[in-house]
Amino acid sequence: MDKSRQSLAPAGMIEKLGGMVNKKRFIHSLGVMQMAHGIAEKFGLDGKKAACAGLLHDCARDLKPRKAAYFIKKYRVKFDPVSKKIPALWHSFLGEFVAKEEFGVNDREILEAIKYHTAGNAAMGQVAKAVYIADYSEINRKYHSSEKIRAKIKTKISLDELVRLVLKDKIAYLIEEGKLIHKDSVDMWNKYNHNI
Repeated sequence: MDKSRQSLAPAGMIEKLGGMVNKKRFIHSLGVMQMAHGIAEKFGLDGKKAACAGLLHDCARDLKPRKAAYFIKKYRVKFDPVSKKIPALWHSFLGEFVAKEEFGVNDREILEAIKYHTAGNAAMGQVAKAVYIADYSEINRKYHSSEKIRAKIKTKISLDELVRLVLKDKIAYLIEEGKLIHKDSVDMWNKYNHNI
């Protein structure tokens, strides 16, 4: 493990996550940690918080069904109708509780970033925005739209404009594939494009 990565997260957190998710997801999580840290620093945000949220954003992704049921019951997690039909969204909403219980995270901004990293949220804070962008654009993402966002990050673009571009790509993909779109994403689209 290189020292630059270790300095971005509390001692033992990286190793613990490595034992909870598969190898591909672990590599992705390290990439998101580094990308979120870089984005946060570019925009004058708390890089350590963004790095921690980036590292842990998928901490619930590989939960076994029994463990997921435990978190759903213990924290009385209620899924909206769209989320019920898309189990891949569950890890975002469960992730904040896994981060609390398994990693001792209590920071509101970190937990919010974990919760909203997939569908987004119109009211999410700055750290959450950095993680939302980083999850889509980290260096291991090889699709063209991610490369486009990585190039945009290097320009004089605002954080909100980056969020809008990521959201646009995500929604375009969902429409093209005929998939459901979460209400949080729709609300974000309306806010970022029409000030609603």
